[in-house]
Amino acid sequence: MKFAIVPRILLTLATTLALALAGCGFGSKDKNPTLTAGNWSIQATSTNSANTFSIGGKLSQSGSGVSGKMYITGADPGCNIDPSQAVTMTGTASGTSVAISSATIAGQVITIAATGSGSAFSGTYVITGGNCDGDQGNVAASTVASISGTWSGSVEVSSAPVTMTVTLTQATTASADGTFALTGTVAYVGSVCDAAATVLTTSRIAGANVVVDASVGDGTFNYTGPVDSVTAPHTIAGTYSTSDSCAGDLDQTVTLTKQ
Repeated sequence: MKFAIVPRILLTLATTLALALAGCGFGSKDKNPTLTAGNWSIQATSTNSANTFSIGGKLSQSGSGVSGKMYITGADPGCNIDPSQAVTMTGTASGTSVAISSATIAGQVITIAATGSGSAFSGTYVITGGNCDGDQGNVAASTVASISGTWSGSVEVSSAPVTMTVTLTQATTASADGTFALTGTVAYVGSVCDAAATVLTTSRIAGANVVVDASVGDGTFNYTGPVDSVTAPHTIAGTYSTSDSCAGDLDQTVTLTKQ
């Protein structure tokens, strides 16, 4: 019967239409988010002053929604922004359009309007409210490459140079506070005191900023500093402080180089 062909044609048309709608995203969750999930660093440069600051930490996308917890460092002291306070970020990303706003911090909201996709975007920011109301400028953002690996540098112990080697493993997923945990070991070569230190669970990276805490001897040490490049970290120039006299002289600038 030639009339039996009609239902087949209708079934074919229905299947084709369903596939087309699925391809357009109807009734399905976006499986290819615009922005790469991970550790992000947003560098902001004011056009109102010479101030620059960074926003770093977890940023991810689900559907068109963007969210994360990040930390603001280097802001103008007059803004009264605590760099240790996690700030919730929310927004949207669709195609190459990115819009992100911070939760209120010290009475201020930072709003970003940018274009980009994948692991980078750039655009502008403006601050409303608080002491820095009206500040605005440009932003350039990128995911930060993992710093897992071996890093080495020289510290002063009793005024003598000692090689410190730090082996780090960075978590692939963010902690609840928006940072990415660091684990690993620390070894000293040429020291008359302790030959090793234990990396503590407070060690982390958020954006480009690295914090390594470790127990050593009868005290602890703290090493804090930014990576030189977010796309290919090679050095960390930071401040090394210790409460154990055998682990180094107090408060010195130490550069670690990736081996």
